Amino acid sequence: MNLTIAHESRPCSGERANGDTVVVRENGSWALIAVIDALGHGPRAEEVAVAAADTLLGLPEATGAQDAVERLHRNLRATRGAAAMVCVLTNDLLEGCGVGNVLLRAQDARIPVVLTPGVIGRRLRRTRAFFGKTPPGSRLVLASDGISQRFRFTDQRSKTPAALCRHLMTTYGKHHDDATVLVADVEDPHAPT
Repeated sequence: MNLTIAHESRPCSGERANGDTVVVRENGSWALIAVIDALGHGPRAEEVAVAAADTLLGLPEATGAQDAVERLHRNLRATRGAAAMVCVLTNDLLEGCGVGNVLLRAQDARIPVVLTPGVIGRRLRRTRAFFGKTPPGSRLVLASDGISQRFRFTDQRSKTPAALCRHLMTTYGKHHDDATVLVADVEDPHAPT
């Protein structure tokens, strides 16, 4: 599996610390991509985001998305908590688990996204995983709630992942909130370069 990934993140207007973060791990036919949105803004939110990223970066590769979110919940219990979208891709299969006000949109892939209500580290019902296929040519967009969900994929396919991140941040980013977007294109590993 070949992925082309780009992401952008910025703090809320007037803040230097960012309570949003991205985690990307890739190793051959396996990848973990995640967007984490700590509750609130400023330095305390950034501490939560860093702790969440450290947790995901320390997980064994065999960990699925639902198990990763449950580990986040245990490790963030002493914090203000967070929302997160975690996706694990193995070959053309995706397992996702999202909690709170986060977003996953897919283009040219059928992924029935199911979000779990609650706050990771604070109040969390039983998490629910969702599954789908990510064939070559599909595109995934993960975002925090600092990006308006009103965007459409129409006429966006010609943009590279980096250009789409810039477009979504500029056009749909909310200045009164930390904002983060990640775009991942699933490439055909057999396509000529």
